[in-house]
Amino acid sequence: MPRLRYIEESEKTPHVRELIESAKRTGAPDPRVVSLMTRGKLGTAWVEYWNKLLYQGVLPHKLKEMCRIKISVAHQCGYCSTVRSNVAKAEGLTEVMIGDLFDYAGSKHFTPREKAALHYADLFKQGERAIDRDEVYADLAKHFSDEEIIELGLFCAEVDGVGKFVKSLNVVSWEEACELNPSLKGATPMAAE
Repeated sequence: MPRLRYIEESEKTPHVRELIESAKRTGAPDPRVVSLMTRGKLGTAWVEYWNKLLYQGVLPHKLKEMCRIKISVAHQCGYCSTVRSNVAKAEGLTEVMIGDLFDYAGSKHFTPREKAALHYADLFKQGERAIDRDEVYADLAKHFSDEEIIELGLFCAEVDGVGKFVKSLNVVSWEEACELNPSLKGATPMAAE
């Protein structure tokens, strides 16, 4: 059970209703978290920003969704680990590919560019010391422009930071997530916190 209450129907503005309906269509963010966050002006602004970061920009949405799930499993967020973007599914992201996120380097399902982004997500989740190295950015530059690296960094930061907050809201516990998706039981978080 969530630690905060969902927005009441009587509290919803037309814009909040639109954000919740959008979440129902896209699958990510999930309407439950949108229904928590939109109880305040800054929470609503965050949902708007998150939608822009997730669905706009220069990086493919599918690539960002893979990084989001990778980081979410690492901090054992039951909610974030089980949410799936319908848009990423339409772009070809499958549950087989998601299962391969835990051994992406050896997977035949990912391009070198996707593997580079997933490696960066791994390093990002480990902490600032892991990404604060010239070779990290030299490796990224082999696959991404500066604009794409900025977007990837902002995206990973948002997933890591807000993911910790959403996990603490207990929308879906890690145990419930493992019941919904038994393959999570075998996932080895890189840095469970």
